[in-house]
Formats: sequence, structure tokens, C-alpha cells
Amino acid sequence: MLRKTATLAIAAVLGTGAAAGIAACGEDREGDVQFEDGTGTETATTLVVLAFAGVIVATSGSSSDELVIYSARSHYGEEEPFERFAKDTGTDLRLRGGDASELYERLKTEGDNTPADVLITVDAANLWRAKQAGLLEPVQIGDAAPAVSDPDGTWYGLTLRARTIMRSTERVKGGEVSTYEGLGDPRWKGRLCLRSGTSEYNVSLVADRLAKDGRSATERMLRRWMANDPDILGSDTDVLDAIADGDCDVGLANSYYLGRELEEDPDFPVTLEWADQQGRGTHVNLSGLGVVRGSDQPETARELIEFLLEPGQQEVFAQNNHEFPVVEGAKPSKEIAQFGDFKQDPIDVDGAGAHLKEALNLMDEVGWG
Repeated sequence: MLRKTATLAIAAVLGTGAAAGIAACGEDREGDVQFEDGTGTETATTLVVLAFAGVIVATSGSSSDELVIYSARSHYGEEEPFERFAKDTGTDLRLRGGDASELYERLKTEGDNTPADVLITVDAANLWRAKQAGLLEPVQIGDAAPAVSDPDGTWYGLTLRARTIMRSTERVKGGEVSTYEGLGDPRWKGRLCLRSGTSEYNVSLVADRLAKDGRSATERMLRRWMANDPDILGSDTDVLDAIADGDCDVGLANSYYLGRELEEDPDFPVTLEWADQQGRGTHVNLSGLGVVRGSDQPETARELIEFLLEPGQQEVFAQNNHEFPVVEGAKPSKEIAQFGDFKQDPIDVDGAGAHLKEALNLMDEVGWG
């Protein structure tokens, strides 16, 4: 690849009227562009434009020689791996952030006219939907492919996140609840907190149980949870805060939310239990990425995917958001590593994807709103 002026345009909302100072060629320069969210709505904001090779180029639109990435992880503050790729290869990159479902709808609407070359999204359900809708182009990346990837090369895992049991360190002893079914024990009546049933993380969990355990067993588990009259909250952070504040004692959350809390406050009075270690293992989900069908730069897009799956980049993604890397040789953050290794319930993206609608219906039937 011929080396060219390397720029990285990170389309991240910095807040109304926010501005970033950019150093280039010894001078302070401003980059003011349009940010496109996942629905295609353009809102004025300031774009952070990072300097490579001593030169800055900032444009308000995407040019044909830019590699455009639609990313549902843009709010995680993970610019560093993209900086490295741009610097090492001389490739211009533009990241456009948005909610995972919004980016999916945007790609569907744009069709063959999309400027996107790479999609980075979160939750297995969104990878499944993107594949089913024909939005991604299969590519082979050889030895760089992680174990968690689509057999056809349509998408590749980027990070793993575990959805497991959370408990108070002050009111619940270790081992008192160690299985997902155990959250339905009557001892937790009035002491259980759950995120809304509309959360994609919970829908994916239930869809996975339906695929592996069947309708009867999954419905029985959910009805026992609902019999404990759980507090239904708006986010995983709300669940953790409610446990810390004594409003409930146990709950479910993605492990990286606890990692964030412990990074800010090592004495945060909540810990996790790796669920179902005597059974199939703890439910894990993933974020992943793939080449957008119709990309005019599929080879460069493939190179970016291979680069982001290298151990050095994997550690940035995993440690920054307290997730788990998908390749050997990369380590999680110290806040998550302290909980040790655990048995993972194998991911079945296609199996769970086929049960997403049934999961939503079942959750509504049992009253998990």
C-alpha cells in the first residue's frame, strides 16, 4: 500500500458546542465537521482529528480513499488502535458512531450507496441480523481469525462480555447464589434487581437459553424470577448502584459494568459470581466486526480487521472497557482479572438469533417489562 498522509477522523459527539484543539505542523488548527448518527441525521459537532506524519487533513464529508467505519463502540473511547493503523499504513480512516440498532437500520437504508466499509457492532443479535440482511461481505483473514467468528467469515469477534450474577459484598455471602436458576429462589423475593426486559443483553440471554434449554425450562426459570418481584431498572449501572445502595441484594449485569465501577472505586460494595460453573458455564456475548457488502476497499477493510485482532490492539479494546479479548496473549483489565478464569457457555450466534422474537414474546408473557 502506498503511504499517504495519514489522518484519523473520529466522529464522536463531544457535546454541544465542544471544540478540540489540534496540533499539526507546529500550528494549532481546528477541525469542524458534521457528525452523522446511526439514523442518518446530521448534527453539528466538533470532530477530533488526530495528527499522523505531522500533517492534518480534515474534511466534512467522506472521500473515496477514506476507509469509513460505522462503529457502535465509538463512545468507548478506543481511538488508539485506529491511530496506530492509520500511522502504520498511511490509510485515512473515518469513524461514524451510533447505536447498534441505528447503524443496522442505516446500512439497510443506504444499501449499495452506503459509504461504510466496516461495521463494528455490539451484541451477537446485531451481528446475526446484519448477516441475515446481507449487509456484510464474507472475507477470510487466515491465522488472525479468533475462535469466536462466523464460519463463513461474515463477521469476526472483537471482544467478549459476560452476563452474570452480581451480589452485595455486605449482605450476601459467596456461593449463596451461583446459578441463573438460583435467582428464582424464594430467599431473593424483594431482593432481586433486573434490567428492563427490552434490553438487548437480556433478550440475547433469553434467546440463548431458548436455543439450548428449550421453551419449558426457560419459561419456568423466568417465571420464578418474576415471582420474586424484582425491581426493574433502566440499565446495568442502575442494577449495580441499587445493590450498592441496599435497594436489592442480587442481580444480573454485564461484567464490564462492574469493572468500570471498580476502576473508579476499588471499594465498591458489589462483586460478581461466575454463574453455572458446575453446569454449562456463564453466558457470554460479544462485540464483532465485518466488511460491509459493496465496500470499494475490501482489501484495506480486511487488513484493518486483521490489525484490530492482534494481541496489542486486543488489550486496548478489552482493558479500556473491561471486557475479555478474543485472542490468546491479550489480557483483560486488572479489575476483571482479579475474578479469575471461568467456564464460558459456548456462544451460538445462529441458534440464539433464530429465537430472538420468541424471547421477546416470552419475556412479555411472564411480565418482564
